[in-house]
Amino acid sequence: MTDTARRQHVESPWRSAGPQERVRRRRLLLAVTGLFLGVAALFGFPTGRDVLFGWVLLFLFAACAGDVRAWGRAVVQDWLPLFAVLFAYDFLRGAAKHVGGRLGHLPLLQADQLDATITARAHVTEPIRGDELLFGGHVPTVWLQQHLYTPGHVHWWDVLAVPVYFSHFFVSLGVAVLLWALSYRLFRRYVWTLVALTVITLATYALFPAAPPWMAGLPANHALPDVARVVPDTLRALGGHTVNSAVERGAAYSNRVAAMPSLHGAIPMMLLLFSWPVVRARTRVVLLAYVVAMMLTLVYGGEHYVTDILVGYAYAAAAVVGVSWWFDRDSTTPRSEGTGAS
Repeated sequence: MTDTARRQHVESPWRSAGPQERVRRRRLLLAVTGLFLGVAALFGFPTGRDVLFGWVLLFLFAACAGDVRAWGRAVVQDWLPLFAVLFAYDFLRGAAKHVGGRLGHLPLLQADQLDATITARAHVTEPIRGDELLFGGHVPTVWLQQHLYTPGHVHWWDVLAVPVYFSHFFVSLGVAVLLWALSYRLFRRYVWTLVALTVITLATYALFPAAPPWMAGLPANHALPDVARVVPDTLRALGGHTVNSAVERGAAYSNRVAAMPSLHGAIPMMLLLFSWPVVRARTRVVLLAYVVAMMLTLVYGGEHYVTDILVGYAYAAAAVVGVSWWFDRDSTTPRSEGTGAS
């Protein structure tokens, strides 16, 4: 392999760009960022996977300084596997609820706050018992909403919960873009860690469909006292909205009983564990604060039990450790004696 080919193999176009490409890249990045902010202000913040991927592709094009060939190589070689797995996750997540519902005699639950005809079979009591065991007979979601939530009134902490919750939809991809630009070696490891976490989470959704607290609190399900969905309620009160995708809007692809484990909770923990060996103490504190903020948002917001989140943490640790072991094993595998120079 030539020096040029070797450098292209271990560096992204971001690091290998010359002076002229850097000037053009800066202008394109400013243009794409301005476009993104303008579209978000007019039409709402994007949460749909396909919408977000479209923006990632635009930012990558800017990061490649508008070089179509370099951008094409980056998309195909570096990003296509991740895109494929995450798109498959979105499509298969809806099918997972049908698999798990047939594995046992699970209760039939109302699965929508507004439409009583939308139902799903799911575990409902197990995560409640898990939280009660951890917190002396109390369910933290119920306790927090009884003490902090006021129907019809938006508190400052309700407003803060909105960006924390929606950060889930772009932080993991944002970190991937950052690593692709600055550390290609870490990018490859990060992508496979994210893929591994996504796959094992999807498998669990299929085997163990579980109702979130807001669903358990619906009057028709009577497993908990009334539980509000704080983030959607706050967003509506503030007059905000989001842009979902055709996949997420389709009933065939949605899964309201994909609560165990919490992928919302697992992603921040994965970022913390993945980054811990390579970042400074200040960044560790920020990442730890993000983990805590997301947990509080999910539990108070009625989206997940603490039990869901703790299982998500375990999955995040397994993905980070497993992928790290695989990469380290691959890099330390001794070469055969026949590959040496004669």
